[in-house]
Amino acid sequence: MISGRTQLYGVIGHPVGHSLSPAMQNAAFRALGLDAVYVALPLPPERLAEGLRGAHALGFQGLNVTVPHKVGAAEACCRLDAVAALCGAANTLRRAPDGWEGSNTDAPAFLELLQAAGLRAGARALLVGAGGAALAGAWALLRIGCRVEVAARRPDAAAALAARMHGAFPGGPAVEPVPWDAAAGRGDAADAVVNATSIGLGGRSEGLPPFRFRPGQVAADFVYGDTAFARVARDGGATLVTGEQILVRQGALALTLWTGHPAPEAVMAAALRAPRAT
Repeated sequence: MISGRTQLYGVIGHPVGHSLSPAMQNAAFRALGLDAVYVALPLPPERLAEGLRGAHALGFQGLNVTVPHKVGAAEACCRLDAVAALCGAANTLRRAPDGWEGSNTDAPAFLELLQAAGLRAGARALLVGAGGAALAGAWALLRIGCRVEVAARRPDAAAALAARMHGAFPGGPAVEPVPWDAAAGRGDAADAVVNATSIGLGGRSEGLPPFRFRPGQVAADFVYGDTAFARVARDGGATLVTGEQILVRQGALALTLWTGHPAPEAVMAAALRAPRAT
């Protein structure tokens, strides 16, 4: 039962109705015996600052942030952890007396999953997208020691991401923008291809370059669900890092950041697989 003592958490995004985070985090709260509830909070971009102030005023203890708010949320925080500051994007906010403290749990979660998939220093990676997820993806790839090419539909956004990562990793592997219409060919030659766009969200499949995959490649999709990108990667025999895996790992890091409790990741993953009413 929700009472006046129930701790409030949520995810902000636009859209956010597709989010599986409420099912996952509420299952974790139940497993831990915490008096807490997690809800989806639709928030249009033009009302981001207002929405963050309102959630703080209403007593929310923590928020996750999804598209398109990760960069804007970082800018609105009173403090950022080191990773969020380097990426310029925050996907996890924790309540502080004077505002929100921002963290990026996407980046370390993705790093762990790429390493588990076998990606190593010196690999060539193609990163598709230049928003908040792409910033976390670039951070993880560079931490491994990959050479990164970035393709985005807006060339200026790809160039800005490359410049930011050069500043964050001076003397490290290069990040080079490549034209969007060259992305498919670059993907053929890459050891890893990362979809960090929102293409695939809500079943939308049009818009990504026509990638082909082969055994030995790593394919990673920040969008969860049975996306066209994931299907092509599986059919080609690539090692796939799914959006669900990223969601669970970053969500587990967020839960521990908020509550101090070790996250029950098996419970969280099972909640994503559970059938839902339509």
